[in-house]
Amino acid sequence: MSTIQQLLSVGLRVCLCLCVALVGCEADDGGGEGANTTSKTTPDPKWPWVTIIDTMGFTRQKPIGVAPGFDLDSKISGTDDTSTCGKADLTSPDGTPGVDNEFAKLVPLVEASGIGALEGLIQSTINDGGIMLLLQLDDLDDALNDDEVILRVRAGAGVPLLGTDGLLLEGQTFAVHEDSPEVSTKATVKDGILTVTPFDLKLPLVVFGVKYDLDLRGVRIRARLTENGGMTEGVFGGGLTMASILDIAQKGAADQKNLVELVMGVLGGAGDLAPDPVTGECTQMSAVLAFTGVNGYLFGEPATNRDALQP
Repeated sequence: MSTIQQLLSVGLRVCLCLCVALVGCEADDGGGEGANTTSKTTPDPKWPWVTIIDTMGFTRQKPIGVAPGFDLDSKISGTDDTSTCGKADLTSPDGTPGVDNEFAKLVPLVEASGIGALEGLIQSTINDGGIMLLLQLDDLDDALNDDEVILRVRAGAGVPLLGTDGLLLEGQTFAVHEDSPEVSTKATVKDGILTVTPFDLKLPLVVFGVKYDLDLRGVRIRARLTENGGMTEGVFGGGLTMASILDIAQKGAADQKNLVELVMGVLGGAGDLAPDPVTGECTQMSAVLAFTGVNGYLFGEPATNRDALQP
């Protein structure tokens, strides 16, 4: 596996997106409608809903110019827009313009370098517990429609158990990572679809025994709640700071002295958000990941009342 593949797998999996066709099956990119499997019962509000992300993958342009994502900068940009460093926006599968998902344009480049091995590495990192992203919903009174929910984004710790399909088993209990970001933001549920207000996130990742911090800005999440406390059709997007990418490359350069040059050669000009007021260079790259999640529990806290979630 090339050093470029290793770096990309760390810095752009989540985001965090993040995010992949994973070991034999492609993650749902949230572009389809899907069946509404959300429970219509009312869960006990004193129990938090905890979902552990079990698959995450890159979203792609299907066709060119169309990709899932979010309007992160509240504008529709063309190649003449200096505030996006000349990066034109995409259109969502439902026809909504202004989608910021620059990394979707880079997927063919990643594919050319062997995306199968890259995506397998991402999934194995999730399965090993190196990427354990927990989405906790507090004050959820109705899993179908609720306009006052609190989303807490946390990092878990522990070695997960896997099912026969090679993915995380439902109903496992994990500790909260000592470096968990503990981010809270307002959220709503409408017709079973969760959406959140934007938030910033610094997520700790462990890959090959090395800890990295992924710095994401203006993160958005959209996902369908399932009847058993999980999520499907999930889309996770935001601005990945170029400084974060550089920091990851510098840490990896202990073993590969030319890693910084290799990585920045691929991603250095991919910024499309948050231009520097002095240099004009974009300091963030938009990235969107598809994900699914299964229900889980946390040590030391009440577990989700699953009986109340059954139809």
